[in-house]
Amino acid sequence: MTTVTAFEAKTRFGELLERVARGHEIVITRYDKPVARIVPEGRPGNREVAAVVDGLLALQARIAKRAGGKATLSDAEVRGAIEAGRQ
Repeated sequence: MTTVTAFEAKTRFGELLERVARGHEIVITRYDKPVARIVPEGRPGNREVAAVVDGLLALQARIAKRAGGKATLSDAEVRGAIEAGRQ
């Protein structure tokens, strides 16, 4: 992520747009405080991310309900399973 001043953004706007088109994110500041962000088009917005998080929370609730109060795996058991899978 690149940070530029408002004046710099005004004078180098074309160059900044090219960088954004290549996938970079630009933050524009005024008096050292962020005031705007230029991001590539098609990047997930807050609403899309919130919808995905809601879906994951619903999935987590379904899994917990399906477990029916059974004990969950401890951190050590999860780490052990991961290590076993790496071998």
